[in-house]
Amino acid sequence: MDQYFAVFVVAMAGNGLAATTRAADRGEAGRIGLPGGKVDAGETAVQAAVRESAEEGWLVSLPEDADPAHVALVEGRLVAWFVSSEEAKMLASYKEVGRITPVVASLQAVADSGYGNEWLVA
Repeated sequence: MDQYFAVFVVAMAGNGLAATTRAADRGEAGRIGLPGGKVDAGETAVQAAVRESAEEGWLVSLPEDADPAHVALVEGRLVAWFVSSEEAKMLASYKEVGRITPVVASLQAVADSGYGNEWLVA
């Protein structure tokens, strides 16, 4: 198992990046971020990245042995970002429908959203 608390995926989608709206029930309505979330017990970081992306409306592909493109401490917890070599596909049906919406966003919009994504334009 990996030591990461959370993982995110950077993937191209059309003419931007696969992104999501953030959940209003967490006070983040109107903000965007990359697909991803917490690593569950018993899963690898890559498995978590693929699962979380699908739950948020994006089908992404990562090799099981993929190394993170970036690792950082975010609010005291270790977070990893993986980069997909294939374009993400937006899903019509996904777990978080009605709560989180998949969107295509510019690199700058994702970087400006916070959540540790600033490294994308550094």
